[in-house]
Amino acid sequence: MPDVRGLKWLFFDVGDTLVDEWEPVDDIIGQFVREACALGYPVQIETVREIFVTCYRNYEAWPMKVAIRTLISDEQHREQIQAKLKFRKELEQPYACAGSVLKSLSRYYRIGIIANQSPGTEERLERYGLRKYVNVLACSAEEGVSKPDRELYAVALKQAGCKAEEAVMIGDRIDNDIVPAKKLGMRTIRILQGYGRFQPELEDQDHPDWTIDNLEQLLPLLLPDQD
Repeated sequence: MPDVRGLKWLFFDVGDTLVDEWEPVDDIIGQFVREACALGYPVQIETVREIFVTCYRNYEAWPMKVAIRTLISDEQHREQIQAKLKFRKELEQPYACAGSVLKSLSRYYRIGIIANQSPGTEERLERYGLRKYVNVLACSAEEGVSKPDRELYAVALKQAGCKAEEAVMIGDRIDNDIVPAKKLGMRTIRILQGYGRFQPELEDQDHPDWTIDNLEQLLPLLLPDQD
């Protein structure tokens, strides 16, 4: 079993970690397909999904921009399509077990959020029934700095009043979640959800300490032996 001695804080990413973003991501892909077809480009949704997978495998920061650049030849059409696309956050949903997992973990650890999110994260977490388990919120829109910038992590650790070695970062992305957290001395857990699961691991020093398939697997990993 992993050694979790000394851990006091668990910091979570939000998108594709606590909250399932597959539907809004697939929705904006569908928007792109519809707009492209309306302009005479025979784009298929599976093609765009494959581009997204390839982008994550190659650590491309903006897969939709890559899809538009790849599949739309006319620059004016590219700009026209890009202007119409909207990420519909109202389509996201918390993972079904998110509340029960946070409830169980909060009995033994303090819970924090370190996430790149649009304004209103606190209100969304409240709506999802998750806010009551969260002690510290460090989100890009409110703090003015985004992952992978380690400054966002430093802000969270300062708010929590904990040392890096007393904390673990839990997230779906190697580039945004695992690498910066490890560089600060935090332990890390990669969760294989969303498109982030397609990112290949990098050099040895950037490997997550543990890798899990879903949120529920945090419980046997982090909770003390109940025997």
